[in-house]
Amino acid sequence: MAQERQRILVIDDNADIRDLMAFVLQKESYEVTTAPDGVSGLTLIKENKPDLIILDVMMPEFTGFEVLEAVRTDKDSKVRVIPVLMITSKSSTADIDHALELGANSYIVKPFRPAHLVQKVNALLGNE
Repeated sequence: MAQERQRILVIDDNADIRDLMAFVLQKESYEVTTAPDGVSGLTLIKENKPDLIILDVMMPEFTGFEVLEAVRTDKDSKVRVIPVLMITSKSSTADIDHALELGANSYIVKPFRPAHLVQKVNALLGNE
């Protein structure tokens, strides 16, 4: 039986960035779902329990930090342990530290190289 493809949820309010990440990761044989904001992202996280969440910080309604906090405190233990890769243009040490304190597994600053994204995703999903 064929191995099930690992599922990634990309949550970013920028459609071009979402599409780029989906394209790059689908070429690597990942199954990618996208969400344009934190509210729909949280719904998809609870419904689909992806293997990895890629999360923008600056979004309307819920910020990436708020989504991350909701994931890490969810009552479902399967949701709480999903690895989260933060991706954002906020590059200050304070922002990176804040994301890691909230439970992010890794962090990428925009603009990013697609190869760097793939490397981080592979590492987080144990596919190095």
